[in-house]
Amino acid sequence: MLSVAPVAILASGVALTVIAVEATASGTVWLLSRASDGATASLRFSGQATASTAIAAGTVLSVTVVAAGWLLSAAGEVICLIPNALGESLLYNERLR
Repeated sequence: MLSVAPVAILASGVALTVIAVEATASGTVWLLSRASDGATASLRFSGQATASTAIAAGTVLSVTVVAAGWLLSAAGEVICLIPNALGESLLYNERLR
């Protein structure tokens, strides 16, 4: 996942509303709007990362700050982690043969 959201839009307790969901050849893009002032951001998910989640326009996401980044959740279910520098250093991916 790649976030093109400015970090300033992500703060603990912020409510973000999904205003559009678009499927692309490389994955899915969510357009988010902050309820307090209308600031917008987009999140791009690669591949089938969001296939199991039912996120549609109008869904309200809450932001929780954790040591490794920001958690986006809907109705108490964590949808994704947007990693900060520490979180990115903890990520590891190895192709299994």
